[in-house]
Amino acid sequence: MFILVAGTVIFLLLIASASDRGSQAMAEAFEGEVIRRHSKQVTLTTGMRTDYWLDIRTHDGEVRSITLPWRIWGRFEAGDRIVKRVGERWPST
Repeated sequence: MFILVAGTVIFLLLIASASDRGSQAMAEAFEGEVIRRHSKQVTLTTGMRTDYWLDIRTHDGEVRSITLPWRIWGRFEAGDRIVKRVGERWPST
């Protein structure tokens, strides 16, 4: 019984943590230029996963890396102007 309760609590904490990251990302806003597009394959115990990244130089000179789903990542090229608005999950051109 203890294992069931502990597992449920851990599951709920993981969901809450993922929810916080999503809401934090939606609260951010920035503008800049895509300076690099890259992907990285990660080996997991269950197989392979590919992470997709954009490196962006913002208007204030900061370089930040963001991870995106493949279908969004494919829309951008180096040199594209990019805008991420508060309340939007993903940036746009």
